[in-house]
Amino acid sequence: MSESLGLSIGVANLVAAHTGGAPVRRSSVVTLYEHRATEVGLPEENPNLTEPGLVLRGFVERVGDRTPLVAADGTKYLGEVLTVEAIETMARTVGSGTPVIVAVPAYWSEAQSSALREEFFAQPDLASRGVPPTLLSDATTALAALHARPGLPTDGVVVVCDFGAGGTSVTLSDAGSNFRQLAPTLRYTDFSGDAIDQLVLDHVRGATPEADATTRTGSPTRLLGPCRRAKEQLSAATAATIPGVPASSGDEVRLTRADFESLISEPLDRFLDTVEEALQRTGIARSRVAAVAIVGGGAEIPLITTRLSGRLRLPVLAAPQPGYSAAVGAALLGEQRASAGLPTAAGPVVENPTEMVGAAPDDMTQAAQAAGAAAGQSGSDEPVAWSQDADEEELVPYTGPEYTGGYAREPQADDAEAGAPLPWYKRTALVLSLVGAGAAVLVAVLLALTLGRDKPNPPGPPMPQTVTVTGPNNSPTVSVIPP
Repeated sequence: MSESLGLSIGVANLVAAHTGGAPVRRSSVVTLYEHRATEVGLPEENPNLTEPGLVLRGFVERVGDRTPLVAADGTKYLGEVLTVEAIETMARTVGSGTPVIVAVPAYWSEAQSSALREEFFAQPDLASRGVPPTLLSDATTALAALHARPGLPTDGVVVVCDFGAGGTSVTLSDAGSNFRQLAPTLRYTDFSGDAIDQLVLDHVRGATPEADATTRTGSPTRLLGPCRRAKEQLSAATAATIPGVPASSGDEVRLTRADFESLISEPLDRFLDTVEEALQRTGIARSRVAAVAIVGGGAEIPLITTRLSGRLRLPVLAAPQPGYSAAVGAALLGEQRASAGLPTAAGPVVENPTEMVGAAPDDMTQAAQAAGAAAGQSGSDEPVAWSQDADEEELVPYTGPEYTGGYAREPQADDAEAGAPLPWYKRTALVLSLVGAGAAVLVAVLLALTLGRDKPNPPGPPMPQTVTVTGPNNSPTVSVIPP
């Protein structure tokens, strides 16, 4: 039987994972070719990028936006088209699998999820026996990956914090009801990987006067690369060295973990204030909150765990490689679904992206066992970058609206509303009755027109008469008498 395939979509990175292998990460950058298949990622992480092509980025943020991205050659692409192309390329990179579960950002609106769903129908390369992949919230799949970790509660509320490149998402899940989502996901953009990279760059500019002049004329993406790598190193090391700007100057800036933590301390505290406000708005008592789960590449930063635990006074849980949690959990849920005999090719194509896919509450135990088995097999020495980007000019910058602190999804309807009467145009019996009545009237009219008696043609006007008279000399005279 084929191994299930889990894929996750992020602003900075795409991840693909099989239940039995190490995850593969690529930057959210696609290179299109006319004579060969599309490639995903950057040259330093994808050895197949051996020739130039049409490079596009920023497409994940544009899913559901009807304004297309414009490439360097003038061609236009919708965000969901490029996202599906990138996901299918990732699947080709790691090898196909069945079933296929795609973890989409929990903060996406229903319109964004629908746009991606429809594009999977239009590009059926990932379809398993004609059925496109199943879409799930990445908060749900990340919890599946964390289920095997010690300390994940079986009751109470779990606060899932996903620290990504474009922002941090907060999802409240009920551990006592199969981690059902309790409220729309909160999206907070003021604390993000990209914002932290900018803070580090500002620190470097202050330490080296030459850097300030260079950043005014150079590529911000290129200059932020060393700052991002220093941030990643400080997740494990106590100090990192950032090359001077410009690099030809030979100068270096030493950044200690203490310096780094002082840079991010204030924005992190503002984020924690937002989490507490979110709990108050939803009416969830602090006594009901059992734990905090942190995922995403930013969860590697030690200060985040320390501050969350100290402020909320709760256990903080994280996978060994939190940037891979969503994809790994998606693969585990796919395996669980297949093992339980649930439909993978004839069932519902896309479930609600904020809920488990066809998983009964007791089936999470199977997911936990599978997660424990896979946790020891999916290790990798590859660094986790939560704001990975190209060290080159940004060809297609994102210029769309920015997400701000607030709920990105409307609340789901209560179960009691399920019995509400349908609109008339959705009632099958009424629609069929109206159609039948209309057809009967149409048939009656046609019969009346075709079977009616023929009416006689009206008489035409009388024809004129011609009279010939012969005179005495035998000469004829012709006269025409009108009617």
